[in-house]
Amino acid sequence: MIERSYRKLIVHSVVPESDSAKSFYLAPHDGGVLDQHLPGQHLPLRLEIPGRDRPVFRCYTISNFEKRFYRLTIKREVPPADKPGTAPGLSSTYFHDAVHPGDILEAKPPSGNFWLDLQKDHPVVMLAGGIGVTPMMSMIEALASSASKRDVYFFYALRHSGDHVFKARLKELAEQCPNLRLWVLYEQASDAELERRDCHETGRIHLDLLRERLPSLNLEYYLCGPQGMMKALSEGLNGAGVSPDNIRTESFGPSGIALRSLISSDENAFHALQRPSGMKVTFMRSGVSIPWTGEAQSLLQLAEANGIDISSGCQYGDCGTCMTRVLEGSVKYLHPTGARPDGGCCLPCSCHPETSLVLDA
Repeated sequence: MIERSYRKLIVHSVVPESDSAKSFYLAPHDGGVLDQHLPGQHLPLRLEIPGRDRPVFRCYTISNFEKRFYRLTIKREVPPADKPGTAPGLSSTYFHDAVHPGDILEAKPPSGNFWLDLQKDHPVVMLAGGIGVTPMMSMIEALASSASKRDVYFFYALRHSGDHVFKARLKELAEQCPNLRLWVLYEQASDAELERRDCHETGRIHLDLLRERLPSLNLEYYLCGPQGMMKALSEGLNGAGVSPDNIRTESFGPSGIALRSLISSDENAFHALQRPSGMKVTFMRSGVSIPWTGEAQSLLQLAEANGIDISSGCQYGDCGTCMTRVLEGSVKYLHPTGARPDGGCCLPCSCHPETSLVLDA
């Protein structure tokens, strides 16, 4: 297997953005230039977290668009209130508690399929929820820096003001760019917040709101936020006649849930992947052979459920971290991937067996 090279980046500064999020500005440690990225792409990282015997791989969206720094805006992930025994987010806790200016991180070049084409000029709608605003910020900054006249309709939903990242910058961009229409919604908003225009109204993004504010529903959409929000909006737009080809989504969270959301427009195809097949998956180095019943949604999930360690990052086929050699058999991919596996290899996070398999894992 060909190992993609990692580059050392130095943490230039750390800036609080909200009650629960911080931005980490990263620059090349060697003083060179940054690898270019497209607005909306993420940065694959290899983290050496104390107490872990192996590196931890994660991907975080680059939330700016400039030549000096990558900005990663990371929310501290805490256990849900209804699941008190759940562990906090491993990598987000590491960033918030242990990463400081002067520290060194390792990253591959930016990657990902969720990005805005700056060569096009047709109107675009951006729907963001919570920390899902990060790719949208990169897109808007890119459009602003190029003095684009492209019409952008940006809807940003938050629980409350404590979650509101980039508040001042978004107001500034909306004032500077007359073609940027911005609507911020809080689920919980005070009269003072509404009067100051910290948010424009209370509630969530919904189809009727889009009908009221957009010149037409027949536009191009970029969605990033909690799974429930993306699923509801995608299905609502599909039902209103918007082509799935005009709805692009970026998920953060468990890949299995993201997969269900992303292919919900073709439920028959999804359920076909779940049917028992009578095939077997053998993990050669681990000495484990498992029937493929279709209960797992990917080879990576099958491995994890059976205690087999395959390093992974984005869990959607964009970073290439999970690339594994296929010794026998063939696989079928669940969706297009940003990373291209080497010959004779597969991306277990994004595929399932097409025949019985032997993997070098």
